[in-house]
Amino acid sequence: MVSFSYLSSLAQQIFSEMKTRKLRSFLALFCIGWGTLTVVLLLALGNGFEEANRKNMMSVVDGAFFVLFSKTEKPYAGFPKGRNVYVKSSSIVDLKNNISGIKIATPFLTENDDISFKTTQIKKNIYGVSSAFIYMRKLNLTKDSRFFNDRENGEGNRVVVLGNKLKKTLFGNENPLGKSILIKNIPFYIIGVIEKPAENADNRYDDSLIIPYKAFIAIWGDVNLNFFLVVFDPSQDPVIVKNILRKYFSYKYHFDITDKTAIRIFSSSKMLQFFTWFFFGIKLFLGICGVLTLGVGCLGITNIMFLIVTERTREIGLRKALGARDWHIFLQILLEGVIIVGLGGILGFLLASLVASFLVYVHLPEWLGIPVISKMVLFAVVVILGSLGILSGYFPAKRAASMDPYIALTK
Repeated sequence: MVSFSYLSSLAQQIFSEMKTRKLRSFLALFCIGWGTLTVVLLLALGNGFEEANRKNMMSVVDGAFFVLFSKTEKPYAGFPKGRNVYVKSSSIVDLKNNISGIKIATPFLTENDDISFKTTQIKKNIYGVSSAFIYMRKLNLTKDSRFFNDRENGEGNRVVVLGNKLKKTLFGNENPLGKSILIKNIPFYIIGVIEKPAENADNRYDDSLIIPYKAFIAIWGDVNLNFFLVVFDPSQDPVIVKNILRKYFSYKYHFDITDKTAIRIFSSSKMLQFFTWFFFGIKLFLGICGVLTLGVGCLGITNIMFLIVTERTREIGLRKALGARDWHIFLQILLEGVIIVGLGGILGFLLASLVASFLVYVHLPEWLGIPVISKMVLFAVVVILGSLGILSGYFPAKRAASMDPYIALTK
């Protein structure tokens, strides 16, 4: 049985050797440190990317359809292919009255235009939606705020809900509720403020305004939609509802019902499943890239360990001649490889943590998210480093242990 004092003595010898061979030790630690830095950062970036986009997906209510319109790819009833399918926003809200199984249908209109309050005048994104939008996008409002209701939307009332960031830009710490702002020189009454979004959450509305879609139409006209959102009754088969939607729009806008590009319908549940596997694939790819980088570093360590064994051939032969057993030699070389990989791994992990902390203060794209070094990342790195550390020392250690003392001493 190997005693602690024996292992401690071996470790002291290894550190003494590393101190003597400074350049070699530095190169070995650099190889492993760089590989570990790469693995940790790639996995952390993958976690951040998944977290940011998953929260965006989860901000849409379950049981929703995204319906997108594009160009036809098939001719139909005398109409040529390649036509744009134009659907007016006003035709969407009454969809639930025409198709059974649909609970909510809301257009999604957007315009970038001038808004002003007192002396402040800026351009911001203005969204025109129905009153059900707050439910469908799971938006939270500040205390005493409210969203516009069906009556206000149906009458096209000039009421507005501000994003939290925009509220601070226009009003600072003042309470904006009950005050008015100008949207394209038209006064709108402020009834609500959206809460500051959580970290990595969808923040597209944080610096924007939301108004009733009929008020939007009154200003910018009954514009064509790119897409809209639909929530169907949970008791209905989503496949049947999807087919009914496709049949309804193909008949109304004259395109082949089998034309997949004219109208695309995506289920939020299916999209979430797709993105779950998509994010897993990305993290797996990033992890493999990092492991390959770390593997190259460990290959360098293996070469260094073989060089160390070659340099110590006479020493190993002498120790064996004096009674050292094969496992003593094997353990020393193996432990040296593991210590080098372990030290390099710790150095690389600390550097990766430092870089990840720095990236928090860098304005990375919203879709990329913030790097997250999770417990799973730490566990994965420890397992990878442990495995590669043992492999990098195993073969040189096996070669050293199998040396014949007589041949080693005569070299």
